[in-house]
Amino acid sequence: SRRVFWKCGRVHACTFKQRLASTPNASPDLDTNGAPDGDRTPDPVVTLAITRDDFQAAAVPNAAPESLQKFPTNKAFIEAVNNLFLETYESYTGKARMTGSGEAKRLVIHFHTAEARDLCVGSTYPEFPDLIFHAHDPRQLRSNEDLWAIQVTDIPFVIKKDNLMAYFKKFGNITSCRLFSRPNAKVQQARIVYDNADSIAHFADQWAVYCFSTCLRITPCFYTVDQKAARCQYVATLTQLPPNVKDINLAPLTRDLSAKAVNVPLCLNSYKPKR
Repeated sequence: SRRVFWKCGRVHACTFKQRLASTPNASPDLDTNGAPDGDRTPDPVVTLAITRDDFQAAAVPNAAPESLQKFPTNKAFIEAVNNLFLETYESYTGKARMTGSGEAKRLVIHFHTAEARDLCVGSTYPEFPDLIFHAHDPRQLRSNEDLWAIQVTDIPFVIKKDNLMAYFKKFGNITSCRLFSRPNAKVQQARIVYDNADSIAHFADQWAVYCFSTCLRITPCFYTVDQKAARCQYVATLTQLPPNVKDINLAPLTRDLSAKAVNVPLCLNSYKPKR
């Protein structure tokens, strides 16, 4: 017999409870009144603070066609930037790198001081007349990107990146789409980033879509762990399904039960039932 799993219920607002803990500043050489124990004189303690300052700036090479024509390869581009900036800025690290691809491709450079980074931002250089750098904080960038990104799961390997792009572009303009999977996984996942938060707003209520007869689950990337867990809280199991039943065949039943998503496992032996 075959089984089907679907998810139902509503999303409830969840918040993290912050736990504050304090560690007493105690020393084995002090009594309970804070005075040295006996005549012992505590040895001086030397504290070394090691800080690593990394102030970053980034530019969009694909938006600088004149510079790309002069330096057509990543290696040539990086070497030219390093040579120029090592002569221009004393605190430049000499470490430039390319990240991403296509429209998301960025040239990231590193400085030891914020002052040098700020001088670089918005400046123009004869060697790169159309290349403009802006301040770059990868942590903030990831946080902001999550506001208009979704995670898509339960994607069969027969569905390719072009198929996903063609389907999900109806919700808005897609800036990037990345498919990935774990080793020996039966299905894959995707991270799709739109150009604004409005494109993913309706996925707060809509938990899944049907694509090529398969129900793909969708979760906004900015959700907390508790919010994501809430979507797996109420699960029902349907057994004794006939062979070759697909997710789309159960769509009428899913609607009647007000379920949010449905999943017919590709392999029952490898499927981990939800609690």
